[in-house]
Amino acid sequence: MNLGKKQQIALGIVVILGVTLGGWFVYTSTIGTPCYGTELFIDSLGRKVCVSAHPTRIVSIAPSITEILFAINVSDRVVGVTTYCNYPAEASTKSKIGGFTTPDLEKIISLDPDLILYARNDSAKIETLESTGVPVVVILENTVDDILNNILKIGNLVDAEQNATTLVNSLTTRMNAVVTKTQNIQPEKKLKCYYEAANTPTAAGALSFVDDLIKKAGGINIFGGIQKSWAIVSHENVIAGNPDVIFWAPMASPTYNGKTNIIARAGYNVITAVTNQTIYRGGDPYQRAGPRIIDALEEMAYNLENAACVIYKRCS
Repeated sequence: MNLGKKQQIALGIVVILGVTLGGWFVYTSTIGTPCYGTELFIDSLGRKVCVSAHPTRIVSIAPSITEILFAINVSDRVVGVTTYCNYPAEASTKSKIGGFTTPDLEKIISLDPDLILYARNDSAKIETLESTGVPVVVILENTVDDILNNILKIGNLVDAEQNATTLVNSLTTRMNAVVTKTQNIQPEKKLKCYYEAANTPTAAGALSFVDDLIKKAGGINIFGGIQKSWAIVSHENVIAGNPDVIFWAPMASPTYNGKTNIIARAGYNVITAVTNQTIYRGGDPYQRAGPRIIDALEEMAYNLENAACVIYKRCS
């Protein structure tokens, strides 16, 4: 509805309804605002973005975001994903826009999107994406709880609130079932964990949601004192940390066998996890900030319980 100037003045020029969603703000704009006819979102970086109330052509520049969009049943509105978006299988059929660190701008523009979802705090890339004239919303996280909140936020953003709420309620119930059990583990009985994301070696630090994953699963991250998401550490650091359990990521190669590689490293023979071979494959669910993070939590908790039985004979 078009309002005349007098009507606008009578209504006070601007009327904004604000709703807070776990640190994000969603405003329904009515008149006189830069987002007239759309909705204003404040994303994970505090950026104000005007977005359609019902985006119909969405480009996802992160496997985690793609998994969320599919899980809340809006895959029919996803027109572009990264080359790394391989789950669910249907995601592989979507148009590819490059890697999540190397998006192809021309390809993105050719898909005529009305929303771009990005998952990196990279100002240069964000500025480049914004140059398309398409709304760019950044989604970030540091904890498992952040991931669940982001599912709700994305559901709100793409007008699929009910689907997102139903999913998060289910995931939260599963998460709470694990935490209820692991929170009763005495501090001195918690196993020391090392999560290796790359064989440089690169470890999960305190600002990674993997650190929170380890805590919720009942373990202690030996590199939890490093105030970074991911940090390159030395083999000497790992040996000195003497983890009871090691989790490793499969890297880019499907044939990479982290367990064999780790056991064969010089000096690692004194590590408790190597001596007892309590070394477990992590994989995509552990490193993607999407719904499968709860699969990873359940599996990690199970493996830690198994390791406690193997090493210290604490068997439930």
